Amino acid sequence: MATFLSTRETQFHYFDCILNSPAWKDRRVLDFGGNIGGFLAGAGGRVEDRHYWCLDLDEEALEQGRRTFPDAHFCRYDRYSSQYNPDGIRNLPLPDLGLKFDIILAFSVFTHTHQSEMLELITQLRGMLASQGTCAFTFADPRYDRSLSDPRLPAGTDVRKLLEWRKSENPSLEIEGLVETARQSNWCLVVDDKLYVEPSNDLSNQEHRGRPWESYCSYFTADYMESLFPDGRVFLPVGPEWQHCCVLKNAF
Repeated sequence: MATFLSTRETQFHYFDCILNSPAWKDRRVLDFGGNIGGFLAGAGGRVEDRHYWCLDLDEEALEQGRRTFPDAHFCRYDRYSSQYNPDGIRNLPLPDLGLKFDIILAFSVFTHTHQSEMLELITQLRGMLASQGTCAFTFADPRYDRSLSDPRLPAGTDVRKLLEWRKSENPSLEIEGLVETARQSNWCLVVDDKLYVEPSNDLSNQEHRGRPWESYCSYFTADYMESLFPDGRVFLPVGPEWQHCCVLKNAF
């Protein structure tokens, strides 16, 4: 079995900037797709371990998180993902964790789902929010030049970066037209070296019979994300990260 352990610790800085430095103490935080707890590591004590929950597909990542943060809560979500959990359960609802959360975060989770799956899961996550709670999740815009967030990165979109990587394995792959097609779309999927523009639900991760460990990456323009969540607010990336953020708040 492959496993995916993320060493990223910039998530706290990212969301702290996006949410305008909320009072993190005593806030119950759900980190959806939090892996080994990089958000908590980056928080440097500003988020209390006992008020932190991580929900993730990868049991090995969760085990490492439990060892590092024994007072935090690391819970398995065994949902199918062709890229990250090909033996998981398709269409598995989110588990009831027995409480409501003040802040729910998802960093680079919906960059690997079909639109229909994103909408389904966001609806479920919003149901887990406390009164006046906040849900913030990142997404990748197919038109955004990553070097605007980090000058150390080569100019170009993430779609270009991904397809250039695939071209190294498939030299005959013509990427210029694919990159431009992605730029003109409202949303698209890149599955391995194939581009799908606004694909139907049969390419949803929960319907798609893909190759285990395939690359499955989704892209949504900022304008389109605003149309999907008209009660939300979309923010530009916080460097050095290059993903946009959508913030949703409970009004009651």
